[in-house]
Amino acid sequence: MKQQDVPVLQYPWPYEIGPFSQSFYEEQNNWIDTDYQFMSEITRIKYKKHGLVEAASYMFPAANTKEQIRPIARFMVWLTLFDDYYELCPVDKLADIRDHIMDVMLGEQPKADDIGLIKQVALSRQEFIPYVNDEWLVRWAKNFYNYTTYGIMEETPYKLKKEFPTLSNLLLIREYSISMYPYGDPVEPSINYIVPGHISEHPIIKRLKMLMCRIMAIQNDFASIEKELRIDTEILNIILVIKNQYHVSLEEAITEAMHIHDLYVQEFVELQNNLPDFGIHQKNIVRFVHNMALMISGLGAWYHKGNSTRYKTPGEFPKPEYGIITP
Repeated sequence: MKQQDVPVLQYPWPYEIGPFSQSFYEEQNNWIDTDYQFMSEITRIKYKKHGLVEAASYMFPAANTKEQIRPIARFMVWLTLFDDYYELCPVDKLADIRDHIMDVMLGEQPKADDIGLIKQVALSRQEFIPYVNDEWLVRWAKNFYNYTTYGIMEETPYKLKKEFPTLSNLLLIREYSISMYPYGDPVEPSINYIVPGHISEHPIIKRLKMLMCRIMAIQNDFASIEKELRIDTEILNIILVIKNQYHVSLEEAITEAMHIHDLYVQEFVELQNNLPDFGIHQKNIVRFVHNMALMISGLGAWYHKGNSTRYKTPGEFPKPEYGIITP
């Protein structure tokens, strides 16, 4: 199946692109050349064409200065490269790596012998500081922990055994493994409003975040299906899991995956249109949820209209290098 044959997922709201979508390529290339030397040269060349800094402006269009979008763009790069590099890392080793990165996210300085990715983590934290508070930083680090622990670490055994999970298991794992909980955190600094903790923990806000993550996980699976059909360890894709579990054709699996996606979108819209009364915070929470929605449609637009070769060009997706390439 060719990527152009896969239907484009739709949303009942528009997308926006921030003003800096083309502004960070030179900086990005410098980050990659300076701090990602632990990856092979061919992989670094590929990443320069992946447009991750461009995706930041598609997903967070409200950021209206370069200083405001820079930590988000830097974060987009280091989290994506972390995800790719450590994809097949043994769980016990990844736990220590996770904990060290969390310490740096919370203010610890990188060690002298750390790989450059850790330095990029520290820089993104430093650049976020003017726009966030301590509560946000703790939430950001916690979401990174959950993504690594309940996402990557849950996926790895399936990939190593080349064994499909059930659809129910997949949906729970992909809610975390696609890393959209931590990717979603910059919505707040991008709109210059940090959601108070008691509202962030409200069941409806938590449900909206869960729906955001699941919708975007399915987006990712649709955008990467051609690539994943060619890699035998890439089996945690909703289309492939439905095909395997229900013994249906690829086309039928796509139709069912779209149905699940559209039900999530419908629920998101219903909750967005019927938010509780958050008192003095109401206008800002409405704005926050609106920008969560723009993050969803923005990523969808970036997959299909952005300049990235990550999903569009065969052979441009890098292989996991942890344990293969020695820093």
